[in-house]
Amino acid sequence: MLALATMGAAPASMAAPVGPAVPVNEQWTVPGQVLVRFASSASASAIAQANASVGGRVMKSYRFLPQLQLIRLSSSVSVGAAIARYQARSDVLYAQPNFIYKIDRTDLTPNDPLYPSMYNLNNTGQTGGTPDSDVDAPEAWDLTTGSNSIAVGDIDTGIDYIHEDLKAHAKPNTAECNGVPGVDDDGNGYIDDCHGIDAINGDTDPMDDNGHGTHTAGTMGAVGNNGKGVVGINWNVTIIACKSHDSMGNGTTAAIIECMQYMATNNSYGGCPEACGFDKATRDAIASNGAHGILFVAAAGNANANNDATPNYPSNYFLPNVLAVAATDHNDAKSGFSSYGLRSVDLGAPGSSIRSTYWLSSNPDNFYAYLSGTSMATPHVTGLAALIKAQDPSRDWRAIRNLILAGGDPKPSMDGKTATGRRANAYGSLTCSGQKVSAPIAPLASVSGLKPVIVAAYNINCANPAGKLSVTITPGNVVLRLRDGGRGADQVAGDGTYTAKWKLNPCSPGTYTFTFSNGKSITSTVTC
Repeated sequence: MLALATMGAAPASMAAPVGPAVPVNEQWTVPGQVLVRFASSASASAIAQANASVGGRVMKSYRFLPQLQLIRLSSSVSVGAAIARYQARSDVLYAQPNFIYKIDRTDLTPNDPLYPSMYNLNNTGQTGGTPDSDVDAPEAWDLTTGSNSIAVGDIDTGIDYIHEDLKAHAKPNTAECNGVPGVDDDGNGYIDDCHGIDAINGDTDPMDDNGHGTHTAGTMGAVGNNGKGVVGINWNVTIIACKSHDSMGNGTTAAIIECMQYMATNNSYGGCPEACGFDKATRDAIASNGAHGILFVAAAGNANANNDATPNYPSNYFLPNVLAVAATDHNDAKSGFSSYGLRSVDLGAPGSSIRSTYWLSSNPDNFYAYLSGTSMATPHVTGLAALIKAQDPSRDWRAIRNLILAGGDPKPSMDGKTATGRRANAYGSLTCSGQKVSAPIAPLASVSGLKPVIVAAYNINCANPAGKLSVTITPGNVVLRLRDGGRGADQVAGDGTYTAKWKLNPCSPGTYTFTFSNGKSITSTVTC
């Protein structure tokens, strides 16, 4: 008989009854760990038996607090269940989670003088909007302010790379910046591409002459806490400029493709923030970027149109590395100009009256301006991708995309207007836990039944795929299993986009309902 029987505890063969698990806020506790303090009379064998009952292993003991132990739990026992079991014993003084305490880091409120006006990052109602209609940037900055080892690509009108709030981040190519003028120092095929390249004019000087690219760059990564101007969603990041559009805002397919080629060489993250027009070459270039590990973030467009019915490109390309963004305002309403799409637009981000860095011919290098557009929403998401990567550099584009989708805040304005029904939230993405998103993304509102119809849905749990998915198609009661193995209709394995092909033989026109096993359903009109 164990000695603990004489202390009023149950013998080993009769474990003490355990009630419901103690509620635990996982966000503020270390997973799989508890602190337990035993009574001074508890013997070593009694303590060992108690720990064994929860599959626990002693990680640490504390000399100045006798009988206090830090316990690592078995993966099959939750923190709440373990605490309940310990607390049921008379030889335990207390058991508790290993709480997380955060430093009161007031330095993480940036000293950039225009920051208080930036509702998109921290909305206190300062612009007359609804408090907290923002991306929770201050909360995210408590976890990470970014990293200069992470690069984001800005395919746009160029960047004012000597702007006071950008110049520290706009020298991505140190080999060329510090190299011999007129020499391709890094051997990438471009000479003196210190700041990036100008693909529209065929040189390596991506200086902005429009202002749009400088504005998007500032939202992604204006230097934080430097006492100047604004702050980007990343305080620290490397920005690669590729000038694909001229001073009038006009770009070409060839310039955009060269930018994507250049970004793939430099392993950057980002996308084209303008609707670039449909063409197969651009689609293939984006797909190639995906193969190089690049997430392509694209604006949904400013036509207040339903992209499910009237496709907008490049945001409508059906590629797993394309993430389409709508715009919201300071009340978390959909911006009046923003296009949308229940199946073709992924989520929203602030895009109305966004203050950021700007280029102006009469006052270059230190100018700031308000702009509105889905082009202003897009860099919030691109910048968030860089934050997620900075927090954990092992994450690939699949995990980053999924964390952006799952970590957003559900908003009525995005429900029925975007696949996820969410507005981007940096803190939510960085702390995502147990958050599932299931969202049909194909077919669109109208499709041809003369060829196999692609049926697809996001099915994710934070960064990861969420498991099996099937769809029932009526009329006809056709049941298809959707797969995420990178074979057949599915483009990429393990990305959380589950896909199948539906073949109508013979083609039968009409309206069909697609009911997914996760409870979601959509309709589509089939033409023949």
